[in-house]
Amino acid sequence: MGLLSYLAQPLLFFVAFAAAAFGLVAHNLAQAWLADRYGDPNPRRYGFLTLEPRVHLDPIGLLLLLLLGFGWPRFVPFRLYGKKEALVALAGPVGFLLASFVYLFLARLLPHGMGLLPVAQGLELAGFLMIGHAVVYLFPVPPLDGARVARALGGPEVRRLLAQIESWGPVGFILIFLVLSYTGVLGALERGVYGFFLRIFSVLGL
Repeated sequence: MGLLSYLAQPLLFFVAFAAAAFGLVAHNLAQAWLADRYGDPNPRRYGFLTLEPRVHLDPIGLLLLLLLGFGWPRFVPFRLYGKKEALVALAGPVGFLLASFVYLFLARLLPHGMGLLPVAQGLELAGFLMIGHAVVYLFPVPPLDGARVARALGGPEVRRLLAQIESWGPVGFILIFLVLSYTGVLGALERGVYGFFLRIFSVLGL
């Protein structure tokens, strides 16, 4: 489920972990860039428009990326409301999907000779993990991006429900992730997005 099972293949493990960690950065950069475009000064003020890993990456999120194959970055500070808030929140999962597409694209371009097969496999694994992140982050469960979209666009009842779920702390989020994983819902959605990317690559002759 996580990345530790790939430790026996050090190059594959390193590429997959590094690429997946950068996918977390891509999530933040997408949100920070759009919030900055909308005139919010906070992402730029706190350094979220840079590639500096220490700004974006959360130690516990990285640890869970290793253990579960799912992690999180630090939250991008932005103060927008309504439609703009929803669009900035959605930019995060879009960042995951863009990272996934690039990784899967590169995995198909790399020759499998010259010792590059583990690199291609690591990129493929990271690409699939980023699809999973995009899918999970869209669910309306605090503190995920989908919850911020629901809060921005929903009415008082939606906001009250989200506040109740948020009061559970990280337990609610972790439970949702485990339920989605073990019921097969997450896997089905991942395969759907992955299949869509494969069709694009097929059209491109890859």
